[in-house]
Amino acid sequence: MVKKAIWIIVLVLISAYLVNSHIKNKAEEEAKEAEKKSIEETVIKSVTQLIERTNAIDNWEEALKHKQIITADLERLWLTDRPILFIGAIKDISTADNENYLIEIETSIYSYRKYIFDSELFLQLNYPKDKLDLFIKTYPDIFTRYGRNNGVAVAALINKIETRKVVNTAGEGDYIKIGKGNCIDLVYTGRVRFK
Repeated sequence: MVKKAIWIIVLVLISAYLVNSHIKNKAEEEAKEAEKKSIEETVIKSVTQLIERTNAIDNWEEALKHKQIITADLERLWLTDRPILFIGAIKDISTADNENYLIEIETSIYSYRKYIFDSELFLQLNYPKDKLDLFIKTYPDIFTRYGRNNGVAVAALINKIETRKVVNTAGEGDYIKIGKGNCIDLVYTGRVRFK
C-alpha cells in the first residue's frame, strides 16, 4: 500500500513538473513573439517616418515587376529630384573623403521584396562620417551574427547608375545594377523582414 502511494505521489509530481514546464515554455514563447512583434512595429514605424521626413519614393519596385530590369528603367525611377527608399543590408563602409564615408548597400533576405528581379541591386552612397559614426555607436551589434544584423532602410538621392557583369568561378555571369549618390538619412532595420 505504501509503495502504491509513493508511485502515485511520484506520478503526480512528474505530471505537475511537466505541466509547469509546458506552461513556462509557452509563456516564454509568447513573450518572445510579443517582443518580436513590438520590434517589427517599431521598425516599420521608423521606416514610415523616414519616407515622410525625406519624401522618398517607396513604390519604385512596383514599376519593375514582371520584367527584365534595364538601366534605362532604373534611370527613369531613381534619377529624380526625390530620394528613393531602399531597404537592404550594409555590405561595406570605406572612406570617401575627409568628411564622408562610402556605404555599400545590397538587397538582402530581409529586404522588402514583393518581386524577384533578374539583376542584383546595390547602392554606393556618400554619408557624413559624423552621422554614420553616431549610427554605428547607437547600434553596436550591426555587424555581428555574420551580417544578419546589418539591415537598414535608406533614403538615397541617386545621381548615377552603373551596370556591371559579375562572373563567377564557373564562368557564369550575372548583371548587377549600382545606384550611386548620397544617403539622405538611414534607419536601422536589423533582422526585420519586409513583406
